[in-house]
Amino acid sequence: MTLLTLHAAKGLEFKQVFIIGLDEGILPHSRSKDDPEEMAEERRLFYVGITRARDQLYLVRAERRVTYGDFEYCEASRFLDNINLNLLSIQGRRGGSRRESRQDDFSWGGGGGMSTPVSSRKVAFTSNANLAKETRFKPGMRVRNTNWGEGIVLESKIDIDGEETVDVHFESVGFKRVIASLAGLEAVK
Repeated sequence: MTLLTLHAAKGLEFKQVFIIGLDEGILPHSRSKDDPEEMAEERRLFYVGITRARDQLYLVRAERRVTYGDFEYCEASRFLDNINLNLLSIQGRRGGSRRESRQDDFSWGGGGGMSTPVSSRKVAFTSNANLAKETRFKPGMRVRNTNWGEGIVLESKIDIDGEETVDVHFESVGFKRVIASLAGLEAVK
């Protein structure tokens, strides 16, 4: 296995290539979003990466990341929007489950990836049973977290994994989107 940056990949070719971090803020990098020349350079680097694959190309993005101890949902890289879906074998996260995305017929996945040409596209869908599950935290409810103190729930929903995701405005740190089971949220009476 050879691990290298997109900058170092120019002129090389590999049987399999994995490009990871295909999320807005990573590729393209957040510093390039306000500079058209920098954005063009990021797009060129992405092109260099995808053209290094001789047989298989895997494009991988995260559904959510932990940044400074907080879970954050990630937006798919804008560069993925320009790829013809008929050239891809889509593999959703954790065995092909589905999450809504910019394209409403598939998910870029969280832990999965995509590989180049296949004869047919297979996308598996999960049951909507988790979507009907009742949320524990309601908008307007006061909550407490050991790190951020008290806050007000703005929105709460059950994601495709059955996890409750809660948007909270904390008095001390402002807006946070957290996974209820991991954030240790408690309702304040």
